[in-house]
Amino acid sequence: MVSGRVGSRLSRSSAMLALVAALAGLSCLAGCVQRPTMTIHHAEVQGVSTYGVTVNIVLQVQNDNSYDVQIRRVHCNVTIGRGYVLGPIDFQPNQWLPSNRVTYVTVPVTIPWSLVPALVMETNGSYAIAYTVKGSADVTATRAFGIERDNYPIDEGGIVPRQTVVDAARSMLPFAR
Repeated sequence: MVSGRVGSRLSRSSAMLALVAALAGLSCLAGCVQRPTMTIHHAEVQGVSTYGVTVNIVLQVQNDNSYDVQIRRVHCNVTIGRGYVLGPIDFQPNQWLPSNRVTYVTVPVTIPWSLVPALVMETNGSYAIAYTVKGSADVTATRAFGIERDNYPIDEGGIVPRQTVVDAARSMLPFAR
């Protein structure tokens, strides 16, 4: 039989060992983090509104870490065509990226009506409209430990088929061809 005093020391020792193990795991995670790779998978026109043409940019994110990573917030600027900036985009997907998997994250973007005619004219005869996404994301590593990193850089580019934007705009702007 273990006396109360010895048992108390054992439970404190066990708690200290667990704490040391957790801190060692955290320090290993901080040093062994692999940056999830992010590429633009595709863009699709979602619809039209009084503000403009809504496009969803779908990012393909590969998380090669052995733990889940959460994208808490994304703040970026999208430049479309030859330098048209689509205002700051700030949204909070709060989406977990499971370990060792590809996950798709959708970023909503609106092309204002005032830019649509210029884009249509500028890209006449082209198949696609080029765009870039630059900004940052706030991420959390592991559900259990919640290690946070803010301002994770994003700098990607891609294309959206021109005809898709023109077809969406045609219902509101009859001159779009």
